Amino acid sequence: MTGHIPSHLPPDGSPGDLTAEDLDALARSPLFAGCTPDQRDRVREFAFATHLAHGAILLQPGEPNHHVYVLVEGQLAAFLDADLQKRVARFVPGDGLGEHALVGPEGGTVYVAAQWPARLVALEATRLRAVMETVPRIALNALDMLSARLRAANLRHDPREASAGIDFMASHDAVTGLYNRRWMATAYPAEMARAERDGEPLCLALIDIDRFDRLNQALGRAAGDAILRQLADLTRNLLPSLDMLARVAGDRFAVLVPASLAETLAMCERLRLHVGGRQFALRGSLGTQITLSAGVVRAQGDFEATFSRAQAALERAKERGRNTVEPPPG
Repeated sequence: MTGHIPSHLPPDGSPGDLTAEDLDALARSPLFAGCTPDQRDRVREFAFATHLAHGAILLQPGEPNHHVYVLVEGQLAAFLDADLQKRVARFVPGDGLGEHALVGPEGGTVYVAAQWPARLVALEATRLRAVMETVPRIALNALDMLSARLRAANLRHDPREASAGIDFMASHDAVTGLYNRRWMATAYPAEMARAERDGEPLCLALIDIDRFDRLNQALGRAAGDAILRQLADLTRNLLPSLDMLARVAGDRFAVLVPASLAETLAMCERLRLHVGGRQFALRGSLGTQITLSAGVVRAQGDFEATFSRAQAALERAKERGRNTVEPPPG
C-alpha cells in the first residue's frame, strides 16, 4: 500500500482476525454476492484489516497491486490525475476495488485515495484466485466487477453517461446508499400528483435516532455510520414495498408512504418496536441498542410545507420522552 499512515491509526490486522463489521462488509460486497457464509469463510484465513489516512493513496498507475479490497469504513474515490482533482468514481462501505489484481499485479489506470480515514479488508489476489477454482460464484462476481469497471472507463468519454453518474451521486447518500433530501424534494411533486390522480392517500414520515449525537461522541463517527447503515438495511428489509426512503439529515430518515395516516403510524410503530428490540453490531463483539422517534403527517401542499409539519410532529415525539411515534400536533 502506498501513502504514509500516521502512527495514530491502527496497524494492519493479522490474517483471519476480522471484526463483525469486517465480515458484514464482505457479505455486502458485490464480490461475494450470492455466496453462502461457508463460501465466504474460505477467504477469512488470509483476509486482514488495513487502514488508510485521509488523503493517502491506496492504488495508482504504475504501482503493482497484489490485493483485492473491500471498504469497511470511510470513503474512497478514484481520480484520473495525481493531483486528485478529476474524480471519476466514489467508493462507500461494502464496495470492492482493486479487482484488477486478479488478472495480474500491474497497476490500474486511476489513482484511488481516501477522502475520509478508511478501514478496508485486504484479500491476497493469488490466494483469492485459488478459492475461485472451487467457488465459481466468486469468479463470476469478479468478472462482473471487472466488466463494470471497463464499461465505466469507456463511458468516461461519453458526456451523457458522465452526466448520469454525476446525477446519481447528487441524489444518493454516500453512507447508506439511500436517496437524499434533494432527490425526495424532486420526486415529491410527481408522487403527490399520482396520489391525487388515483384518489389514494399519501403520508410523509420522518424517523430520527434518539440521542444520536451522544452515540457519535461516545462511540465515534465510524460506529455511528455503521448504525446508520444497519438501520437503512433493516428498514428496507422490514418495509420492502417502500422505495421512497431517503436519508435527509445526519440521523434522520424520511419516507413517502402511499397509505392512510393510521396505516403509516402503524408501520412506523412496527419499525420502532423492531429496532428497539435488537442489538446493532459495532466492532468485534461490541453492540448497542437504539430507539427511534417518528413524526407522521398527511402529504398536503408542497414538499417544504409537508416536511415542516412532519418535523413538528417529530419534535412532539421528542418532547413526549422519545421512543414514540406521533401524528401532527393538534
